[in-house]
Amino acid sequence: MHGVLLVLVALFHLCLTSAEELEKPGPVSPVPVVELPAMTEGEEVAIESINLGATPMMAMPDWNVKTFRIPAARSRIVSRDGVPLAVNRVGRRLVVQLAGAVESAEEAFALVQGLALQFDRKIPLLKLSEADVRKHFENRPWIPLAISSAIPDSLIGWMDDPLPHGCAFEPLYIREYPQGELTAHLTGYIGVSLPDQRGPIGKVEYAWPPTEGRAGMEVTLDKQIRGRDGEVLRLYDPDGVLRYQEIVREPEAGKTLVLSINFEMQRLAKEQLERSGRPGAFVAVDADTGDILAMVSHPSFDPNLFEGGISTENFAALAEGKEAPLFDRAVTGAYPPGSTFKPFVALAGMEAGQIIGTSTQFTGPSALLVDGRFFKNWSSQSFGPMDVRYALVSSCNTWFYQAALNTGAGPIADICGRFGLGVPPALPLPSIATGNIPKPEGYSDPRSLANFAIGQGQVLASPVQMAFAMAALANGEVVPQPRLILKTLDPKFSHIVTTTEPEVGHLLRLKPEDIDLVRDGMWGVVNSSGGTAGSAAMGNPVVYGKTGTSEWSVGGQMRSLAWFTGWVDATNPRIAFAAVTQGRGREALSGGRSAAPIAAGVLRKVYAEPDTFAVVMPEGPSRPRPVIIPAQVIPELVAEEIWPRGSFGGLLRFIFGGGR
Repeated sequence: MHGVLLVLVALFHLCLTSAEELEKPGPVSPVPVVELPAMTEGEEVAIESINLGATPMMAMPDWNVKTFRIPAARSRIVSRDGVPLAVNRVGRRLVVQLAGAVESAEEAFALVQGLALQFDRKIPLLKLSEADVRKHFENRPWIPLAISSAIPDSLIGWMDDPLPHGCAFEPLYIREYPQGELTAHLTGYIGVSLPDQRGPIGKVEYAWPPTEGRAGMEVTLDKQIRGRDGEVLRLYDPDGVLRYQEIVREPEAGKTLVLSINFEMQRLAKEQLERSGRPGAFVAVDADTGDILAMVSHPSFDPNLFEGGISTENFAALAEGKEAPLFDRAVTGAYPPGSTFKPFVALAGMEAGQIIGTSTQFTGPSALLVDGRFFKNWSSQSFGPMDVRYALVSSCNTWFYQAALNTGAGPIADICGRFGLGVPPALPLPSIATGNIPKPEGYSDPRSLANFAIGQGQVLASPVQMAFAMAALANGEVVPQPRLILKTLDPKFSHIVTTTEPEVGHLLRLKPEDIDLVRDGMWGVVNSSGGTAGSAAMGNPVVYGKTGTSEWSVGGQMRSLAWFTGWVDATNPRIAFAAVTQGRGREALSGGRSAAPIAAGVLRKVYAEPDTFAVVMPEGPSRPRPVIIPAQVIPELVAEEIWPRGSFGGLLRFIFGGGR
């Protein structure tokens, strides 16, 4: 279905009619070009084969013969809808022939310096030292000396024709990322693995510098992506003129990778993150198959800057950028999840028998004194008794402090493991954040439990982890294994070579009625009057969600972080998501005000244009509208120390009610 951008090595040769003609010294001429035309869709590979009869190499002892490796084209990477994300094209660089043109290393360096003055400053000429030129002249004068990196096509068109004497264009592969910043953290970029050699001829020589992955999938899947190198046999006369070449082994391009990414959804997510005006990330996954539909980190960078080697200045600007554009916030970022963590605390309490359906109710004072320290609610008001559903709707911190203190660290950590938190997702990407779920034996003191309850303290999760945890809440049974590569295709004919089937990552093993209570609460977060994410509500399909606000340290200074996670009540696909945005300086954020609009901007557009985004509009809600009883605002509760220092297993106590 999808064409593969490859190159075919077309052989340059001279018509050799007799051994006598071979013995005649040829004039010094520009190095012949090995043309590498791009392969178009449906075009068959046709490596030209030249038969010159008996090979003349044995009859010419003073000629140079050498087999060069031909670097294979790297895998083409495309989205699920066939949009190219990483491709190859044929580029050109300048080379000069030294043998036959100069007689000493000094003359060679003077020639190279003189050529530098003949080309426009825009031409990316290499800064060759006298030592570089000397080593090349003394060890391999008959091999063309590269004097530039890949030249942009826009410049080649107006370069002098003919080129200066002895100069020629030499082909090489150029890796291109047509979508630029949009998928930079996914695809990554490449770099030269072995630069042009200057010393003695080695056992292995390359027709042009080979490359290797340096970031993203390019580095993680480098062995698979780089394909299989070919070999070309070349014969040069004493003056460095190429007299004969023969393809010994054709290069085999890497198999085309078809990603699960929905290109339009990826683009839309990037637009919404940019619109927010802050650094952040957005991840959307199919809650049933594990397909990653969109995974965007903002700000991003242009991976094309790395082709042929990035300048020191440009790399420093990226590496030292104030908002760290090279950092993949979606996958590598590990942040306190804040209140988006509360559904898991609720499930742990129910699993441990400390929360019994809707009959277990705690009050919600504005603060609780835990082991000598006041832990505040987000609201300055106090609320009367509420069940787990309304505790989620209102995101009442003090309710969850009590729940966690009753439940203990062990059950909470166990539930986190079932949802894949604290475990690095199985993704073909480097630097995947593990996150952090504290070990119960070191996190069971009252203050730690209070932080545990609201996703703060030592609790860390990445946006992709939270998206898959939401996927598990959406399907109610499993955390699907992340699926980023749907299949691989033959690079020549585009037929399917391998397919990646959906797999289970983690089993939940939870009671359906417990999950339903959490779902009710997350429905209310978005769709009830007391919810914190009303800005994300849609009529159809229904959105379930949980907001969160947390604090984390950046360079020793505290920064605010806002989350919105959840899923859409629709199948084919059932989209689960996580959005996170980072405050600048002392800027205060909230999940409902700062993160929910990012997800809402994506989801509303997706379901407004279902055909464009390959989704199916549901006929209506899959679950009945829950009846959630709100808690009453009551006079300020005065909390005593609810867990005396050094005491474990005690009952929660309030001066004014609030027990189970």
